[in-house]
Amino acid sequence: MAKSTSAAEHRGGRAAQSLTGRETLVVGFFMVGLAGFLGYALLTVWPSSSVENGVIVWVGLTESIGLTIAMIGGALGSFIHVATSFTSFAGNRSISASWVWWFILRPPMGAAIALIAYFILRSGVLLDGQLGVQVSPFGIAALGGIIGLFSKQLIDKLRSVADTTFNTTHDENRADKL
Repeated sequence: MAKSTSAAEHRGGRAAQSLTGRETLVVGFFMVGLAGFLGYALLTVWPSSSVENGVIVWVGLTESIGLTIAMIGGALGSFIHVATSFTSFAGNRSISASWVWWFILRPPMGAAIALIAYFILRSGVLLDGQLGVQVSPFGIAALGGIIGLFSKQLIDKLRSVADTTFNTTHDENRADKL
């Protein structure tokens, strides 16, 4: 009887190595720690507010605080994606060691993409007219979170658009394509 081979064996010549129970626990506790750190970081930088003439005024909302909120929001959104994937794989006992770096690096990638989106929106490049005087930290965090949550799909779509627009075919000639 012929032995069946998985897609991983065809690509790399060997089967993907599953995490042990202890390794899965370590990654899981890392995830819990990351969630706590991101929540604490967001609370630490969150500006205070007051009401003046019926309008909410954000005290201490500087550009650097806005940038930080966008990055933390992006990391939180990506964390949700990572945590969902991790719990699905761990629950099915099919988590592979090759995915650990994906789990670790996805939140910083979400933070970076959210930061770029914040730069684009804050620059006014998409606006026709005067920039708003006041920005809501809730809006910044929401934008960052949504972008972080869907960062994989966003990157894939941008790659597809760029490949179509610029007609790139150089990857076909590379031995180790990305």
